Amino acid sequence: MKSLRSPHVGVIGYYGFALLQPEWNWRWSLPPGFQYQKFIAASTLIGFLVVGFQGNQFVGIVARSSLAIGGFLALAFISAASSIEPDATAFYMDNLWKIVLMAVLGIRLIDSPGKVLALMWVLVLAQGYNAYQINLEYFEDGHSSYAYRNFGDKGDNNVYSILTVPLIACSLSLALYAERGWQKAVAATIALLQVHEIMLFESRGCMLGCLPMLAVFVWLMPKTRRTVTVLAAMLIMGAILAGPPVVEEFASAFAEEGERDSSAEGRFGLWQAGFEITKDYPVLGVGPYAGQYLVPAYFPGGLDQHAKGLHNLFFEISTGCGLPALVCYLAFFAYPAIACYGTAQATNADRWHRCASLAVVPGLVGYWTSSMFSSGALSESSYACAVVGVCATAIGGRMLEEARAEYDGT
Repeated sequence: MKSLRSPHVGVIGYYGFALLQPEWNWRWSLPPGFQYQKFIAASTLIGFLVVGFQGNQFVGIVARSSLAIGGFLALAFISAASSIEPDATAFYMDNLWKIVLMAVLGIRLIDSPGKVLALMWVLVLAQGYNAYQINLEYFEDGHSSYAYRNFGDKGDNNVYSILTVPLIACSLSLALYAERGWQKAVAATIALLQVHEIMLFESRGCMLGCLPMLAVFVWLMPKTRRTVTVLAAMLIMGAILAGPPVVEEFASAFAEEGERDSSAEGRFGLWQAGFEITKDYPVLGVGPYAGQYLVPAYFPGGLDQHAKGLHNLFFEISTGCGLPALVCYLAFFAYPAIACYGTAQATNADRWHRCASLAVVPGLVGYWTSSMFSSGALSESSYACAVVGVCATAIGGRMLEEARAEYDGT
């Protein structure tokens, strides 16, 4: 009920619960099918109306990002009306609308540096708990069963790994910029657990996605003796944790044609099918989450099955909702990524602003790269990462204008 009076609490709580997954971790204590996400979303929206639309003004990057993701949702609904698989589309849209609603509310309601950092910490701690549980199972049992079955309701090993990738950048950024030593230690430990989680899940796409993410992070981070030492120590520890099976699994992604396994080889056929479906249905697609039902007919040589996932975020959206929807979707993430790029390197920017920017740019790069090999369109972490970037940019711009006005007044 706190979100009725302080709706930003609802936004932060929503993302925290969505990543923590209490319905999975404490399923024996909660009623089956408990719709806490919709309850939080509704109470946050009511709170936003009650407080009189307070928060970041609907101008600049706030307006552009909100219109982009709103346009994506609107086009998805239009496409859904003529879906070739109404049941699959209904499942997709039932999740998508609340994800987009909370992203837009987050853009408006996270309106101070403290709220930005609070959101980042909640994201990291919530998913960090699950990363701990995943690692704990491995160290207790000697293997990770979640490499072959779902962890919670967020999808298989590939999808959950995509959810984790942007949050690795958040953890690393907090490890560098947190005010207190114990906070740095907590964030660094969670980052290490998250990286090891990706290895345990054997998700080659996300292993590949982590490479450009780390490269961009190193490029943008402050190059001091302390930061370089901390990052180098974490990379060494991560390399030690990666056993021979993980190295072999990762190396297989670079195998030449004829040496790839069926999973890797099949990705190219799926992408070709996605490209052909998009060519035939470019405007509105065939219905959100419905493109997979055309893949068997478009796959080179055909497939003897009813449906086959595209394993690619961009083709999932283009085949399901059309190219205009894909443009709107990508614009929502591109605006904060571009805005935060310069801030991450700006030595004159506030510490909190650099922290947020250093999390957003590498996090989204990792998300986009990992999503080439699967789809995380219904995973909240990428949207939360974009919200952090949009809000940090809007708040930083407002604070700069206020400082200039105060200086001119004196």
